[in-house]
Amino acid sequence: MKALAALALLAALAGCGSSNAAAPPPAAPPATATSAPASEWKIDPSFNSLDLAWIELMIPMDEQLLQVLGMAEKQAADPAVRRFATTVAGGHRDEVEKLKLNRTRSGMPVRNPHVGHDMNGMMTEPEIVALGKTSGPAFDQLFAKNLKEHLTESIVLAKDISTNGKDAAVKYLAGEIQTSRAAQLKELAALAKN
Repeated sequence: MKALAALALLAALAGCGSSNAAAPPPAAPPATATSAPASEWKIDPSFNSLDLAWIELMIPMDEQLLQVLGMAEKQAADPAVRRFATTVAGGHRDEVEKLKLNRTRSGMPVRNPHVGHDMNGMMTEPEIVALGKTSGPAFDQLFAKNLKEHLTESIVLAKDISTNGKDAAVKYLAGEIQTSRAAQLKELAALAKN
């Protein structure tokens, strides 16, 4: 029951259901749901409910951003934006692998309880479609806006884990994310000035 309460709390913190946030696109395949109820999960006691909720939220957030970064690598007008997207994508791919390893280590099933939810830091499917049809400087501006939202929301969520999480590896990863996202926000701001 604690895990479900924490999932609800983290979903609220992340903005699930808010009208100004976004839902993951159906193009990204959702993780398979498990048939076992949460009460039957054999969760490693080194994880608390917030650790688990954060992992379940960050994986789809990062996977969706990887889709958007892939567009930027091909469609951005500014070569510096394309290079930046490639660098950010590499870090996010590594991060997704770490998140999935922590999910496995925790004993949590592979699932995505956030499918169809509006969440801060994520684009809606129509926004992704529109971005895919955009080119030139307009693409760069729209991409930068959405990337900034993702990076900012990721920092907010990671700070909460650094403070209230339990598992040492998860807290360490949250600290890494705060540091990398802050650096990426600075680089993004510098790109916008050019």
